[in-house]
Amino acid sequence: MAKGEIYAGLDIGSTKVCTAVAEAFPDGRIDIIGVGIAQCNGLKKGVVVDMDAAASAVRESVDIAQKLSGTEIHSAVVSVTGEHIASQNSIGRVAITREDQEIRREHVDRVLDASRVIPVPPEREIIHAIPRGFIVDGQGGIKDPVGMSGRRIEVETHIVTGATSFLQNVTKCVQRAGLDVEEMVLASIASGLATTSQEERNLGVGVVDIGGGTTDIAIFTDGEVFYTAVLPIGGSHITHDIAVGLQTSQEEAERAKREYGCASTSMAGSDEKIKIAALGSNEPKELPRRILAEMIEPRVEEILEMVRKEIVRSEKQGLLPMGIVLTGGGALLPGIIESATRMLEAPCRIESPRGIGGMVETVDSPIHSTAVGLIKFIAAERSADKNEIGG
Repeated sequence: MAKGEIYAGLDIGSTKVCTAVAEAFPDGRIDIIGVGIAQCNGLKKGVVVDMDAAASAVRESVDIAQKLSGTEIHSAVVSVTGEHIASQNSIGRVAITREDQEIRREHVDRVLDASRVIPVPPEREIIHAIPRGFIVDGQGGIKDPVGMSGRRIEVETHIVTGATSFLQNVTKCVQRAGLDVEEMVLASIASGLATTSQEERNLGVGVVDIGGGTTDIAIFTDGEVFYTAVLPIGGSHITHDIAVGLQTSQEEAERAKREYGCASTSMAGSDEKIKIAALGSNEPKELPRRILAEMIEPRVEEILEMVRKEIVRSEKQGLLPMGIVLTGGGALLPGIIESATRMLEAPCRIESPRGIGGMVETVDSPIHSTAVGLIKFIAAERSADKNEIGG
């Protein structure tokens, strides 16, 4: 059996750091061989606010993954998110001046470079420039135009940018933990690769990753990413609402959310009771579960309404045959599917990482989607590079 390449995906979130290690084989198979999770307090809304705390969480997560996988990790593909992320679609055009009008690799390279020429302020940098498809003399839907004949070639590229200082802080955090950054990948793109199939991305699908500090959105059409957005709101905001409303600690509020929380008050029976440890009291207080639901429901609806506005802004509202995939820790909240289906006016479902082998049960949760997707991203990219060199 051919030996595969070892890759590590490092998802640095506002509440946790997740490391996934996998072996990627030449036939496209990916086997998860190690996973590590550590609590993280060093980021807020996807941005590093405490370098030491973030680096410590990264190191702890990586150590766990290394022990499980039996491999040493020296570099990783790292997720990025945050309110500083911005994206746009850009079009590049190049005329074919050859007498035989045959499109060569050099023409493809030139048109790709042309599509990346956008005004980028000095304090920002390009993270991704992903071609969505080529157009030759007005004929669209072309994946590889090399060898075709035409007078003009165009390409539409999805460009993602981020604030240079914030990206540098993520890099420094990873390096302080003893690793090199192999590549940075937008979290929503990674989650989309982990939770949807190529066929679904061809037909059209939206991915909503509800994390702790952010909610990341990616819309795929014609097999490629079409639109991305990052919302500065997530599950931690729900936890904070509970802590304030019930006058309890963040830890107790998080426990209450996980054990008793639901996205809609209609799911909480009038006779259901829960116990909460209140601050300043030695005795837990008992209260109706419905009160907890009344604190959660408005924030869930706020998040979903912000997601709906982004889908409308993408101009793909009602045009995603495969509906909306919910993932990330926030997708574990009971009743979220029903609320999302109602507010987003589209069929919604929860997905965990798919299309992988190895330690499948270990990563069978929406919280692992980004880390696994990072590995899928780099494995596909390296495979494409090898094929191009071989061709």
